[in-house]
Amino acid sequence: MENEEKSSLKKRLAARYGASTLTARELIILHGRRGATVYGCQRILHYSPREIRLDAGRCGVSVTGERLYCASFTAGTVNVEGVVEGVRYFALGEATENQRKGKIE
Repeated sequence: MENEEKSSLKKRLAARYGASTLTARELIILHGRRGATVYGCQRILHYSPREIRLDAGRCGVSVTGERLYCASFTAGTVNVEGVVEGVRYFALGEATENQRKGKIE
């Protein structure tokens, strides 16, 4: 039963977002400028009202904006709320290297 539910969720997401190979770890949903949902997260790398950086396994995801906060982090799904100005992917080594150089707080 659980596999059927997961399968149907994947099919519904693929149909809705137009990707036949869509998986949860590759999905970011923006809710206008008021928030974002990022699937497949393993941990929060950086947390501030201006930027939240997440470890999404194969890469990192940065959500930038104003008054950002993590509304929930459950089962690998992070809900970020606030005023979203941008979302970008980055190499996970990039965050560590920049932190060592003092570029990131």
